[in-house]
Amino acid sequence: MPAGNTWIMDDSTRNKLLKKYKTQVASATSTICATLAVTPLENVKTRMQTHNFRNVSQCIRYLWRTEGPRGYVAGALPPLASVTAVRVVNFSTYNAAKHRISDFMERMTGQSPLALYNTPGSSPTVSTLFTFTTAGLIAGLITSPLACPFELAKNVVQTSVLVSNRAQASPDAIRDLSLRNKPRLGTIEAIRQIVQRYGFRGLYTGFHLHAMRDTLGSGLYFAVYETVKQVAAKELGPDKSPFGAPMIAGAICSTVPWFCTYPLDTRKTRAQSVLLGRTKEVGEASAAVAKSSMYKGLSIILIRTGVNNMILLSIFEYIKMRINELDG
Repeated sequence: MPAGNTWIMDDSTRNKLLKKYKTQVASATSTICATLAVTPLENVKTRMQTHNFRNVSQCIRYLWRTEGPRGYVAGALPPLASVTAVRVVNFSTYNAAKHRISDFMERMTGQSPLALYNTPGSSPTVSTLFTFTTAGLIAGLITSPLACPFELAKNVVQTSVLVSNRAQASPDAIRDLSLRNKPRLGTIEAIRQIVQRYGFRGLYTGFHLHAMRDTLGSGLYFAVYETVKQVAAKELGPDKSPFGAPMIAGAICSTVPWFCTYPLDTRKTRAQSVLLGRTKEVGEASAAVAKSSMYKGLSIILIRTGVNNMILLSIFEYIKMRINELDG
């Protein structure tokens, strides 16, 4: 290390910091990779929830004809910045909570659920399921207030062209290529307009639905992930690859929560996406989406979340593994 240079840390100090904050480093890096990979699918899902499209194919064609390539990446910045922060808090809270719950269970029963879980060849038990589910519920509830305003901004940005051009009430809008050149709200401008029109509380429109979705979804997510990973690891034997059991568990754990929470997500998305626009336009958009199924877009969300979590959790486990291998 150059003498007198206080900005460059030595390998030992760096490794100690990485080991201390490995959950945060791994969750942030893996979230950025996964979010960028599935942004187009997220955009299609949001349009399906807020527009009465017959199927996914029609929605994809509509986006291309009316909004062009930008329609598939609209609102990418809010999830990239906010989802990363939310995921770090979520994973950190979950990690701390599961250890505290496991310690409590050990004092009560004499057996640590985490010690049992980490035993090679072990199977899921009631205590491990309780530990992971409860820790997930806590993590989801705590991160909801942080996530809600950013997700609201994302939904408004993604659907701004739909609402402002009353596509719900214009059957021929799909053939109007001029919509590609219509101005789209930016994230900062969307937040400014919402606060100006509804006050700070407007950023928490649909928060009760958001909190219910995230709390229930997070509990199911971590319980299914840890359980499937444990079963898969037992079946795969000594294979310690982060792209084995974690990838399988990531694909499965992402689908179960969405089946249970998708109607909540649809109601939340519809409430948030029609905040801006002239009163008549908002009314027309609201009336049109009310005719649409609460499960519209479920197929695309299952694909999106499956791909997202396979990437997210396999990279997460890989980075943690590599950090654990560092000296120091």
